[in-house]
Amino acid sequence: MKFVRLPIIIFAAFLMLGSISNASAQPAMSEGMTAMNPDQVDGKPYLLSILKDLLDTHDRIKAAEARVESAEHLVSQSWSGWTPSFDMSIEGGREEIDKPGGGTNKFRNEEKLTATQLLYDFGGTPGTINSAKATLNEYKAVLERVRQDLIIQGVESYLGLIRARETLKYAVQSEESMKRLSGMEETLVKRGAGLSYKELQIKAQLAGAMSYRVTIERALQIARNKFKAVYGYPVTMDEINKMVPVSMPAQYMPGTLEDALAQAYERNPLLIQIQSIKDRLESEVDVQEATLFPKFEFVLEGKRREQDQGASGVRTENKATFQVSYSGFSGLGEYEGAQAAKANLREIRKQDLDIRRTVDENVRNAWIELMTLRKNAELYRTQANITAEFLDLIKKKRATGEQVELLDILVGERDYSTATSASVTADIDNIIFAYKLLYQMGMMNLEAFK
Repeated sequence: MKFVRLPIIIFAAFLMLGSISNASAQPAMSEGMTAMNPDQVDGKPYLLSILKDLLDTHDRIKAAEARVESAEHLVSQSWSGWTPSFDMSIEGGREEIDKPGGGTNKFRNEEKLTATQLLYDFGGTPGTINSAKATLNEYKAVLERVRQDLIIQGVESYLGLIRARETLKYAVQSEESMKRLSGMEETLVKRGAGLSYKELQIKAQLAGAMSYRVTIERALQIARNKFKAVYGYPVTMDEINKMVPVSMPAQYMPGTLEDALAQAYERNPLLIQIQSIKDRLESEVDVQEATLFPKFEFVLEGKRREQDQGASGVRTENKATFQVSYSGFSGLGEYEGAQAAKANLREIRKQDLDIRRTVDENVRNAWIELMTLRKNAELYRTQANITAEFLDLIKKKRATGEQVELLDILVGERDYSTATSASVTADIDNIIFAYKLLYQMGMMNLEAFK
């Protein structure tokens, strides 16, 4: 049996040398994730650059900006209610008058200029101005929400590629290790120095490793498709290999859950948008109620008449009047319009309460995810260190001449690869959910990447 064990021990020695060297190198990657690729020491400028391009060119941004521009013009237009209006009319032609005692058949002309200044309309014009301002604030909030949506999508797709790449790397390493073990066991079985059931066990593990690698390859392709959908162009494997994770936005992170909720209530663009809609509908109620009351205006009017009604020469007429106008009865249209505006306001107030609860839930869930990922990342690092020590222990056994089972090496290789991959993935997910928390708080902006 000593001669049978000798090839096993020699093989284990070579395998363990490679395993332990990997074990000593990998924990540094899972801890900092700051130098995965020597061609790109710092990934922040690259991500910041493509995010800037995304915000400068994306169609949703352009559409939201056009809507803001339209609202700005509507605000300017609404102020016209307080500026005087000027109306001018000119008419001329032959006038024929046939009446008892005389008549006329002459060319005549008349020019009239009227200036009207609104004095008071029971809140109608101020309501129109406030409604336009609220609409502008609403569209600005929509623009900010679109910007933050695109930023978090860009971050997720970028870091998702890195996560899939790293997971695939460890899956390939695990599969190659299984193949080496499987080949060695087949050789031993053929020589009569091994047991066939061990070969079957290793092959079963190999099949599982291959299946996992295929699954991760699919995940990587899906991540590439998501990147293309967000940024608008495909990314090559060479570019993916140069990507490194961004650092945690520690300076923007809240200290407690209560701090996160307070920031969300104040800065979440969806809540700001809903508040602006409430302001707009309150102003629309004022506008509709103003139609139930008269308008007070100051009117200046000047006329010039020539050959009018047969009178020779030019006649002028100027007047300054105080005018009160009221629409009167119109089938209760104004009243019903006011009631409809009030109902719309009640609706948005209820929606505001519902959306606040949703924002509260999203912030709490993002906080829980972040705290859980932090704990898991630490546990995975501990697991990776333990499995590395296990492999080191096998090496020491080999050095003392003890028997080393291939299945022990198999289990150690598999567990180490799994734990290290999970540690790296948890570190990346930890960064993703840190930015997701900022997104739920309404603090997702490019400053976080500088």
